[in-house]
Amino acid sequence: MPDSDRPRFRVEADRQNAHRRVRYVETNRPDDGSCTLCQLDEENPAPLDENPAMAQDNPSNEENEENEENEAFAESTLIQAIENQLEAGEPAAVQATLNKLTLVGYERDECLQMMALVLAHEIHSMLAEDRPFDAARYEGMLRKLPELPEAAE
Repeated sequence: MPDSDRPRFRVEADRQNAHRRVRYVETNRPDDGSCTLCQLDEENPAPLDENPAMAQDNPSNEENEENEENEAFAESTLIQAIENQLEAGEPAAVQATLNKLTLVGYERDECLQMMALVLAHEIHSMLAEDRPFDAARYEGMLRKLPELPEAAE
């Protein structure tokens, strides 16, 4: 392509980044290095978050969004399980724990979140230890609320 037919510049957009940044790129660089924009660009390379080649080492924003969506789904599912236990009245410790926590000043949503954390802890332990769900242990941890169970390392 002859030099006269080429555009003098092009605009690049980093589509890998959540924050779209447009960058001016000179396309007709003289061989003698006299292009001021080119010299500035070489002296001051793009920051890490704007450099797509280096961004591959970091988890992508899509992966982070997917993880956040998965966490939100897991939390809502656990809270729904607690709601189902309350509606069924089984185990009785769930309703007793909700009553105790509301009496000491916690909001219902906070109570459900704490109870969901206890359920998640028991499910995690059950899977890690390859054992069946231990209802007695679950009820014991519920009765200890607002003290949360220790995270297994």
